[in-house]
Amino acid sequence: MGKAFIEGLSHSDDNQIHVVEPISSVKTILKDDYGVVVSSHDDPEKQMNEIVPLCDYVLICVKPQTFDQLKGALKKILSKNQILISIMAGISTDNICNGLGIKNAIRVMPNTPGQIGKGISVWYKKNKIDNKFDGGIKNILAALGEFEEVYDEEIIDKATAISGSGPGYIFYFMESMLKSCKEIGIDENLSKKLIIKTFLGSAELAKLTEKDFDELKKEVTSPNGTTEAGLKTMTENNLDNAIILGVKSAYKRARELDND
Repeated sequence: MGKAFIEGLSHSDDNQIHVVEPISSVKTILKDDYGVVVSSHDDPEKQMNEIVPLCDYVLICVKPQTFDQLKGALKKILSKNQILISIMAGISTDNICNGLGIKNAIRVMPNTPGQIGKGISVWYKKNKIDNKFDGGIKNILAALGEFEEVYDEEIIDKATAISGSGPGYIFYFMESMLKSCKEIGIDENLSKKLIIKTFLGSAELAKLTEKDFDELKKEVTSPNGTTEAGLKTMTENNLDNAIILGVKSAYKRARELDND
């Protein structure tokens, strides 16, 4: 997701992107491909000491388990004039602020389609911020696609299980459809095109109509037809229940991460 932010922000001349990256080869790629500013140091803490003070907005784009490793070094160099934005799943703004000795933090749950500007991000601010920073945050999020501000932090964890993890569920379903195409004997290239276009078209139809998902499903399900046969088998094998349980498991894990 850090790369998705870089890709999105790199299209705007209004943003100068500074990156702390511990892997030298990745750092070189980011510099060459996106023109980001990087440190000459290999040590991450030295990189932070050089890079972070230059930034108005500091984005923490790491796995939540990494936070404990970097918060000590980051706490020493953050200033009250900087806005901290975290995309770490499950790590609350209270945890972030306590760990870094700051009074405010922004939590964002983006998703991977943001790397092509088609994402949806949900964001929450712990405390009120100055209007000039509010606009800057929205400009950053707009680089990834659409965004929604929420006023209850728990919704961030819930959104993590839906829009944050959702692309994984969808790709899993697409992967299963591709396997079924192979079993019934459809060429792989044609199969991928049919699957991708079906997902894109269905999503666009759902977006443009006022009908709910159940009604749209019924429209394509003729009595004793092919769709009914497919859905009947999926229902008999508890696909809907598996999806519900999967989303609940993701939400539960998001809640657990704050205490790991």
